[in-house]
Amino acid sequence: MNKKNSLDEREVLSAKISSDAAKGWRDFCAGNGITISAFLEVAGLELAEEKIPPTIEARQRMVKAARTIDQKRRSRKKET
Repeated sequence: MNKKNSLDEREVLSAKISSDAAKGWRDFCAGNGITISAFLEVAGLELAEEKIPPTIEARQRMVKAARTIDQKRRSRKKET
């Protein structure tokens, strides 16, 4: 999978989850200064490569990657 191209091509992912789970996602992402969509992007790529993040270090790497995705998406919005 070409990650650069996959970031340009987007699909909608929708799920109904419990209120507690939704709060968990929102709180985790807000606490790390990232969007849920960017974190899901990174998690999906990790899962596609069969790298389930079992450690804090892996989670921190995912947050860092999600921040990069958010920054790129914000800069594209400013260009349009």
